[in-house]
Amino acid sequence: KAVVSTQSTGAMFKHGGVEIALHYDKALNQKFHEKLSEEAALNSSLSTPEFLKYAIKSRLESQVEYFEQWAEALALIMDPKVAPLASRQFAHLIDDILLFSGDKSTSINWYTKRATIAAVYGMTELYMLQDKSADFADSWNFLDRRINELDTIVSNCKGLEENICNAGDISKAAFVIARNMLQNR
Repeated sequence: KAVVSTQSTGAMFKHGGVEIALHYDKALNQKFHEKLSEEAALNSSLSTPEFLKYAIKSRLESQVEYFEQWAEALALIMDPKVAPLASRQFAHLIDDILLFSGDKSTSINWYTKRATIAAVYGMTELYMLQDKSADFADSWNFLDRRINELDTIVSNCKGLEENICNAGDISKAAFVIARNMLQNR
């Protein structure tokens, strides 16, 4: 923590705190990627919701060492001049989470899954910034609820798809019956 606040560290980065925050975030993302790579076989036994909870919690826990400065770092990287780079780094993080969860989407689902997981991650991170519970227990409960809600939504969507297919089959059958009735007149 002391290293980040020294003048020599500030002098190493042309744009000061913003570059320090981006560098730190990128380093955490790299360590996280390596961790997921090393644990890939172990994590493959987890269900997708379990893995998502684990991955998001694991990445957020890696920030705890500098947690007191994290809100300030987030504010710095939201600067419009820096946001595109910060967004790219965040997108790589979300890509890693979904890649290691086993996601192989190539349709529009690729975008919706990433947007959804990014929203869950971001909400949990913001919740965590306000969390005063021991070891961020309230944050992890918040994360669990969001992932469980996503799992419920996915299950409901699958059921809806099946019902739509069934409705299509019923409609097709009704048209066939009506056609046959009209032809027999």
